[in-house]
Amino acid sequence: MALTQSKGVDLTDALLAPLFVAASLVMGGLGTFSLDQPLSFSLSDVLYAASGVEITYAFIASIVVLVIAWLTNEARDTSDYSQEQLAIIGAMVLLNFAAVLVPPVAAAMDTYWYAGGLLVMINSAGYYLIAYY
Repeated sequence: MALTQSKGVDLTDALLAPLFVAASLVMGGLGTFSLDQPLSFSLSDVLYAASGVEITYAFIASIVVLVIAWLTNEARDTSDYSQEQLAIIGAMVLLNFAAVLVPPVAAAMDTYWYAGGLLVMINSAGYYLIAYY
């Protein structure tokens, strides 16, 4: 499998997709992902907290994965997408930032499982459009 392919799944996308799904599940409050050996690490660990805003490893991982997916897949201009596809990508980016930077949205993600499910579904659709479309 080549690092990049004109058709099919790139190696980079195949390796980063599970990390993005795990980060989305953690951000949506639907699950946890942690390693205990050789060091204790969890995607829900907080890197920065102030005024109700908590930036976690899950948020950083999701943004880094999205940027890598965009850059390794011939970063396109918006004319390659339909209006509906752009709406999904925009909603994904806005919802990811809102889930971290807007305390009521973060509280909704933690309280209501279906709000977290919506985040995971929108993230899945957006990542597919960026990485595989």
